[in-house]
Amino acid sequence: MKSPVPLGVLSFLCAFTTLALYDPKPDGALSAVQGEWKGSLTYRDYSEPHSLVTLPTRLFVALSAPNELVFSYVFDDGPAKTVFSYEQMNFDFTNNVVTWISGTDKKSVSVCSITTNGAAGDTRKLVFERKDGDQTNRFTMELSPRTLKLDKNEVSPDGAIVFRDKFEFLRPGT
Repeated sequence: MKSPVPLGVLSFLCAFTTLALYDPKPDGALSAVQGEWKGSLTYRDYSEPHSLVTLPTRLFVALSAPNELVFSYVFDDGPAKTVFSYEQMNFDFTNNVVTWISGTDKKSVSVCSITTNGAAGDTRKLVFERKDGDQTNRFTMELSPRTLKLDKNEVSPDGAIVFRDKFEFLRPGT
């Protein structure tokens, strides 16, 4: 007599596989930025606050969920010096929250409030902020199939805005 256990296990596994086929459709703007990008990181040097540094940068973007992007950066930081960085951003558009995880070994988690979420043509513009003491870190992100931009400004309590850094990317070949 054959045991019903293998058939039961197979039915159980198939049920979960079928459920996975019906995950939500990805956010269109997030989905459009998947793939390879080339560009630069420009940042205000901490040791010389009025000096700007620009590094050639490659970026690889993937969806890890319908509302979550994974970023893999490769920075050219001078002769024979390549730097890698990894980030993950989860966009909760219902509650206007971005959860941003940076790093791998020593992860840093930031929760930001989305203050602007608009679109013009095929470009989506998001502005999100995080309070750090009295200062507000304001991020502006523009997503389109051809360009991807992210900049950070620091806003003091008196409203003064200081540029901190900016990523600008284009699709290779565009």
